[in-house]
Amino acid sequence: MRSEKEKLRSANVTIEECQDKIRCLTQQRDYARTHQKIVEIPVEKPVLYKKCEACDRTAYQNAKARYETQKEQLAGQYKAKTVMFQTTLFLLAWYSLTTTLFQAVQSDVFLSDCKSFFNDLASFIQTFVGWTIDAGHSAAQISTKIPNAFIAGMVYWLLLILIVGICMAGTGMLAILIEIKVIELYKKNCWDVITLLMILTSAVVIIYFGESIKKVMPINLLFLLLFIQGIYLGIRCYLNTLYWTNR
Repeated sequence: MRSEKEKLRSANVTIEECQDKIRCLTQQRDYARTHQKIVEIPVEKPVLYKKCEACDRTAYQNAKARYETQKEQLAGQYKAKTVMFQTTLFLLAWYSLTTTLFQAVQSDVFLSDCKSFFNDLASFIQTFVGWTIDAGHSAAQISTKIPNAFIAGMVYWLLLILIVGICMAGTGMLAILIEIKVIELYKKNCWDVITLLMILTSAVVIIYFGESIKKVMPINLLFLLLFIQGIYLGIRCYLNTLYWTNR
């Protein structure tokens, strides 16, 4: 019995010692975790290529010189091809326009419509000038209320010249502004090969088939040509505006 008790007592002592050791080690571990220091140790990384300090960059300079030479050559070729294309386009336009004008001169129907168009335009201008002068005369009648005949005559002619001049100058300025606006729209929206082809094609169709067109609808051919150009300009402006709006 004594021996068993002694063995049990020695076993308990051993267990307690193990627990004390475990407790001590746990405390040391926790202390190390809370009081540890981070130390950065520099490490050299292997470099695959190290630049030579005595390098004169000869390869780079040679490559750059070749690039500049090729760039200048390509720019010269592009410029030459651009000039050739523009020259060819100008010659084609000149040939087409010349042949179209020659055919227009030989077309009696188109020539008569051109004369009629300009005669109507001249008649309209003459009528407008007559209306302006009549309006000036009517406004200048105010001078008749002046008792002095000499002063009344001067006022009459001054009012007439002033009113007619204002009307004529205003109309001329309006026509010039409209012309400038149309030219700006053409340059902005229609200054390309498509417009040139469209003008030549419409002119050729109207000149060559003028008699057939007038049989279908009695309209002045020159006015029809200008009307088609106006419709084309409106369509191009609308498409250009729609394109930039959706972009």
